[in-house]
Amino acid sequence: MKKIAALASSILLAVAATAATAQSPAPASTDPIVQMRAEQRAANDAYAKGLVEAHKERDAKVAAAVEAAVNDAAAKNKDPLVAKRDAEAKAKKATEAEYEAKVKKLKAEHKAAMDAAAKKGKPAK
Repeated sequence: MKKIAALASSILLAVAATAATAQSPAPASTDPIVQMRAEQRAANDAYAKGLVEAHKERDAKVAAAVEAAVNDAAAKNKDPLVAKRDAEAKAKKATEAEYEAKVKKLKAEHKAAMDAAAKKGKPAK
């Protein structure tokens, strides 16, 4: 009985030690996959923040145009809902080229950052 208990405890100890050493993480500074994923996360965050900023800029311009049109329509006793609809469509069309250029630039920067990160993550041959 003592032999079985000793054998079982030694097996459990060996399994626990193996599991602990097998799952010890590599230092982040030396593991290329970890570095690649960190760079990809940073690129994704920068891209998302850029998109939000471009969208906010466009919305601010559209909102200013819509507000001016609604105020003008109210002063002229015209339907403010029609003025709002028309002004919003015109403002979105007017700001579309600038917005699309910003998004295109952000996409190119994101792609370049992701490609650079992918190159670092590939193992050396």
